[in-house]
Amino acid sequence: MARKGRKKGGPRYKRIVLSLPKRLYYVLNGIAMGDERKLNRLIKGILEDKLMESTVAELELYLGRMEEEEEKEEEQTQS
Repeated sequence: MARKGRKKGGPRYKRIVLSLPKRLYYVLNGIAMGDERKLNRLIKGILEDKLMESTVAELELYLGRMEEEEEKEEEQTQS
């Protein structure tokens, strides 16, 4: 008789770390009234809404822009 494989334990979602500009962080933190859980829920909701509205082409275009900006920054630091 074949055995079923076990499901892995651990968190359901992968944990990520975001870097936000201070000004944006303070605005979002103010909306969340200083509560870290509310802040995380707010950021998660904003990201989910944005991703639901975006097409794959828009996201690829955004990635292309980010790569260009990184290349410009590298050129400026080398100069």
